[in-house]
Amino acid sequence: MTNILGNFTGRLLLVGCGNMAGAMLDRWLGAGLDPAKVAIVDPFAAPRADIAHFASVADWLAADGAAEWVMLGMKPQQLNDVAGELAAVAAGNTYLLSILAGVSLADLAARFPETKAQVRILPNLAARIGAGVSAVASLGAADEAAVTALLEPLGTIVPLADDSTMDLVTAFTGSGPAFVLRLIEAYAAAGERLGLSAEDALKLAAATFDGATALLAASDEKPGVLVSQVASKGGTTQAGLDVLDTDGQLVALMTNVLRAARDRGRELADLARGES
Repeated sequence: MTNILGNFTGRLLLVGCGNMAGAMLDRWLGAGLDPAKVAIVDPFAAPRADIAHFASVADWLAADGAAEWVMLGMKPQQLNDVAGELAAVAAGNTYLLSILAGVSLADLAARFPETKAQVRILPNLAARIGAGVSAVASLGAADEAAVTALLEPLGTIVPLADDSTMDLVTAFTGSGPAFVLRLIEAYAAAGERLGLSAEDALKLAAATFDGATALLAASDEKPGVLVSQVASKGGTTQAGLDVLDTDGQLVALMTNVLRAARDRGRELADLARGES
């Protein structure tokens, strides 16, 4: 892929490179990010042949480390462990990016007050193939053109005026792919219980969900309108919908799912602050 990062330049340090940060990095490299301008600090992630990899910030600094962009990609509860070493790095002309669930912009500003800006990003795993969603909010003089150039290859960008709804966004879009995949898995399992082979059930389930979301994306209609175009009175689809819609149980279930994920994000924020 040719370089489509445009206005994003400079060196990038990833502090933590697990599943999410690794997916973002894969996409950025595919979009033309120079591997020589990236370094990873993560004692647990498997080393990558194309990227300089260090066990600690101190090791990176000893190797004449420098970066205009630092992204926090470890677990939120590990923030206390690295904040001291990072404080000297995330200063001056450095932009601080964070994908840490539950860690607010105010928390980041308090820990790293010398950065040019703190930018909070909530991506999801579909970023790996350029089909993700990234909610973004910032404090300070963020280079909006560079941030946009960095996030565009990952998929859709949703700018937020502030990060007051980020705990919900984390549950809604960050955790969302796992919830949707679980629904597909359950749909396939139901088909298997009723007589389909496991292979056919999963293939049909994945294609059905894919087609439905593609139809919605290509349409100006609300989901309910499209549902009515599939269902006819007294037909097979309506019989299934009658079960799904009983007493609003499906909406209640999804509300409980999102509430649990949102509340866990708040608990992680407390852990990151050392309050629990």
